[in-house]
Formats: sequence, structure tokens, C-alpha cells
Amino acid sequence: MAAGMEGPRLREPAFGLAGLAPREVCSIREKIDLEIRIREGIWKLLSLSTQKDQVLLAVKNLMVCNSRIMAYTSELRKLEEKIANQTGRCSVDGTQGLIHASDVNFENKERTPCKGKVAISDIRIPLMWKDSDHFSYKEGSPRYAIFCLFKMETEVFDTDMIIVDKTITDICFENITIFHEAGPDFQIKVEVYSCCAQESSITNTPKKLAKKLKTSISKATGKKIHSVFQDENHEASLFLSSTVPGAKYNLLAHTTLTLESAEDSFKTHNLSINGNEESSYWLPLFGNMCCRLVAQPTCMAEDAFAGFLNQQQIIDDLTSWRRLYCVLRGGKFFCYYGPEEIEAKVEPALIVPIHKETRIRAMDKDAKKRIHNFSVINPVAGQSITHIFSVDSKEDLQKWMEAFWQHFFDLSQWKHCCEELMKIEIMSPRKPPLFLTKEATSVYHDMSIDSPMKLESLSDIIQNKIEETNGQFLIDKGCIVPGTIKNGSCLDLETTHVRAVWCSLC
Repeated sequence: MAAGMEGPRLREPAFGLAGLAPREVCSIREKIDLEIRIREGIWKLLSLSTQKDQVLLAVKNLMVCNSRIMAYTSELRKLEEKIANQTGRCSVDGTQGLIHASDVNFENKERTPCKGKVAISDIRIPLMWKDSDHFSYKEGSPRYAIFCLFKMETEVFDTDMIIVDKTITDICFENITIFHEAGPDFQIKVEVYSCCAQESSITNTPKKLAKKLKTSISKATGKKIHSVFQDENHEASLFLSSTVPGAKYNLLAHTTLTLESAEDSFKTHNLSINGNEESSYWLPLFGNMCCRLVAQPTCMAEDAFAGFLNQQQIIDDLTSWRRLYCVLRGGKFFCYYGPEEIEAKVEPALIVPIHKETRIRAMDKDAKKRIHNFSVINPVAGQSITHIFSVDSKEDLQKWMEAFWQHFFDLSQWKHCCEELMKIEIMSPRKPPLFLTKEATSVYHDMSIDSPMKLESLSDIIQNKIEETNGQFLIDKGCIVPGTIKNGSCLDLETTHVRAVWCSLC
């Protein structure tokens, strides 16, 4: 390999599966074992739980563990079948998969698109309470525990569990979920689960339920069910845990998100709703879900290939060459004078667009000088702009041609997600506001499913009030004695005094 050239980032040949697959099998089995151990711990915790929130969270986590085990088991079966089929083929011809670079047809080669990250965040599900229900809320009215599951192949993620009652007009999840190994054909199944969280309904834990069953039905059957909570029958345990009064989650709504749903902004998606008003877990959903789904292909976020090339320049009919460090990334060909300029964030000396209209051609070599060239041709305003580059060897030329063809394929598969790099915003954790204010008007007047509303926190509201009155606001409320605040001192907005001020505002 010529000096300055980076190693190729090409797809592994077919024969690599034989060595890679056993490691993947072991990895999946380890993940299954881990989830089983976690599930055992959750189950023990559930048997000791007496508080309603503990029971709801434990049952939710059992459902998540079970979903992951099912996903891993399905993938394990597929992988074992693939290994068996691959082993059978290799036993017939031991040379299968050995392909020489000189025999590759770059244009017609069967390719696999690059992976990418897909992030879903800022989920908002509006509710349609009747005005009479919303404004006449009474203590003791039904409350519901809600959470979401996101499933894509072997990856299963969940959101926080939140409690919803008739005073809530929107179900909001602030979690950001990232799938790191998504292909352009990804399908994310979004499932919304609901459970009626009545105070009196979550008094019996699964262990108490088992004892009750043991004494209320036939002796043989009762012992058999009771033994479920003592042995290793995990599937039966999960089944019975979902029948605990008041702690049974049901699928409330679901939808599937694909590449077409990805957009660098908030977008509304239709929900398929389960159940009806007679169902204990039912909530009056609007039928839509607003969220931000971002797709970030690897070809846009990382370098597809990089190395030194010589670029041809023609000035006053004189041909010269300049040495450039070239990087193929995100539908562009960046050319620098050296790799150190990238770290220094220096503007590239040349940027050549790479898109579906671009043509890459390998040019005839000069046998005497052993020069291998290729041209990058882009149509602009009815004309063609051509840039010619030379590489140091035939092997380097083949690597660059393979990188270009793979990049073209990746861009074509990820479609609109390659027009501009979508950013995945990782929000820093923050304390939730103590109160969420809402004016007593009809919920339909301010319902917006196109973009979530950012609510001011308690600290922001009080801080703004202090700034407007230059501190007089706190003195008037009797929370601070005049003369006790010095210049430059800070106010602790979590003190009892400030909370008293907030109560007076309400």
C-alpha cells in the first residue's frame, strides 16, 4: 500500500461469516443470560413490593426483559441457521469467497448499504378528554401508568413510566432513544402500553396472589401455581405477573416508523388504537403521535475513505499536479493539503460534490510513467466540470473506485437522509419542574400536534418575576426581609420561602 493511504473500508467477503458468526452467537447467548438474571432479580423485588409505584415499575421492567429475550432468541435461531447453511456450502468448495480485487466489477457488484444511527425523541401523544371530565376532576379519579416500547430487530428500548390522569392533555416522554445499527430498511415498532393504576387495586403483590390461589382452589392446582413463584419457570412467572390486579399493562396504541418517517424536525404519525371505552386501560387518544425521528447514516457522519491523491491543474495551458489529502464523506469529496488541516478545522482547498449525477471514470494509464488516473465529472448548468486525480498504484485506484461505488450505493439507499447531516441532540439531564401550569380553558384550543411546546420551569418563572421587579417581588410577599440580600448574592430557588411564593402565585 502506498504511503499515506488509509486502509480500505470495504465489506467483508462471504467467507468471513464462518469466523464471525460463532462470536455473535456467544454474544447473543450472553445477552440472553444477562436478561434472565435481571428478570430473576426483578421478580424477587416484585414479590416484596408493597407500594403501587414499585409494582407498576417491576411489572413494566419484566415486560421489557421478556421482549428482549424474545428478540435475542429469534435472532439466535436465524444466526444458527445461517451458520449451518454457510458451513454446508463451504464443505463443497473450500475456495468459495476468495475474490481477487482485479476480478471485481465495481458497478455490478452485489452490495450491502452502510449502517447508521436512528434516534427518536420528544414523543408527544395528545389526549381528547371531554371538557366535563377535564375540568371536573375529583380526587380518586382513575389514574393510568403509561410507557412506550421501541423495537427494532434485537434492540428493545423503553421510556420512563409516567402517571396520567384527567388533568393531563398530552402524554409527553422526554427520553431520547438511539438505535446504533440501523439499516436504511429499518422498521421501528412503537408500542404504547397502559395500566389503570388505582390505589386499591395494587394491594396484592404476586407473592400474596399466589398464596391466595393456593388456598382458594383445588389443592393440586393451587400448589402448581404457587410453585411458579419458587422455581425457574420464567415464562409462567411473566404470564402470571401480568394478571396481578391493577398491574396488568395492555397495548393501548402502536405504529411503525421507517426511513420515510425520518425528518430533521417534528412530525406527526398516525397511531393504531386498541381497546375502547369499556377497557380498564383505555385513554381517549387523539389518534396521532408527534415525535422527532432522525436518521444519521454512517456515510454522512464518518469518512468513507481517505488518502493522498495528486490533482491535475491546468493554468495558462500548463499542466501541473498538487498533492492533496482527500476525504470522501457525506456526498462530498474534501481535499486538504494535509490531514492536520482537518483537526485544525481549516477550510478545504477543494470540495467536489458527489451525487447521483456524478460520474467517476478510470482513465487509461501511462505505461511508461506508471500513472493511474480517474476523473470526477459533475454536470453544472448544462456543462461538465471535470477534476482529474492520480493515484500511486493500481491497487490504490481499485480501492478508490470501490469506495466511490459503495458511497453511491449508500447515498441511493438512505435517500433524503443524505441530503444534509441530521444532528442527534443529546439533552443533558435536568430536574423536572415541580409544577406544570395550565390555564383553565378548553384543551382543544391549545392542542398542537405539530411541534411540542416548551413549558417554563418553576425556576424560570420566579427568576423572571424577580428580574421584572428588581427583587421587590419577594419582599412584597414577605419571603425575604429587606436588607438581607446583598449585591451579587444568589437565590436558592428550591427553598421553602420560594415554594411559598409559588403557592401564592397559584
